[in-house]
Amino acid sequence: MKIDLAGFSFSERVLAVSFVASAALLAGAHLFERVGGLVPCILCLDQREAHWAALGVAAAGLIAARAFKSKLGAAAAVGAAALVYAVSAGLAFYHTGVEYKFWPGPALCAAGGPTGPIDLNAIGAALDGPVDAPSCDDVQWAFLGVSMAGYNLLASAGLFAFTLAAAFAETQRVRRVRFGGAS
Repeated sequence: MKIDLAGFSFSERVLAVSFVASAALLAGAHLFERVGGLVPCILCLDQREAHWAALGVAAAGLIAARAFKSKLGAAAAVGAAALVYAVSAGLAFYHTGVEYKFWPGPALCAAGGPTGPIDLNAIGAALDGPVDAPSCDDVQWAFLGVSMAGYNLLASAGLFAFTLAAAFAETQRVRRVRFGGAS
């Protein structure tokens, strides 16, 4: 399947890459959970939230750019995506440090709660019972010595650098267009 991006601006292309990358990362995380049986810890879920936010920013930027024919809006969305990826990389860095025992995890580290439905009559018992989520310092899966949090760190840092560089490039382009070549 080939997607034609010829009619897209530079910012829209960057947002499309951002959208696809975050969607792929989320799909992979959900496959590891649903098919692979790996239960996410609370920090894993936080990292997913960052990619859901990036997905939303990219989608909103693409929709706004198409609906309002706003290149400036798309450029702003690229900058917002860069900020979201910075947060995502920070969360992944923190989680990776917890896994390597460089620092302790949060107090709620294994407080993910039951993954199935809870009977409202048994809420007290469910809260007092054992937690189904693993501890944040447990590495459930690693490849070449790098955990999923480590790979998310690499992906998020790469996406941050990509979107930040694109935001700066687009800012320079807008300045050249608006101010006739002035930097």
